[in-house]
Amino acid sequence: MTQVYSEVQPEDFMKIGGDKPPHVLIEQALIAMGKQDGNAQGFKKEALKLAGWNGGSLTTYASRAQIAAEAFNRIRVALEDANSPEELKAKLATLH
Repeated sequence: MTQVYSEVQPEDFMKIGGDKPPHVLIEQALIAMGKQDGNAQGFKKEALKLAGWNGGSLTTYASRAQIAAEAFNRIRVALEDANSPEELKAKLATLH
């Protein structure tokens, strides 16, 4: 069964406490998928870049909340039926 993620809103990056925001759950899914290729963090970064995130390693999502939300929502849509890192990357390439 495919996990369904809530839509990511820019204000999600500013929340403290409570349930995990959707972007954290999506990041966890990317890391898990990236483990299939033995490069979990590298895959997460690559997927975010393909989805439109252009921040560097020291750039917080909150500092570019709108861009981050758009990137995570592209990933959210692509994750709906991607079963491998390669499938996800191919789907992200078509969502721009």
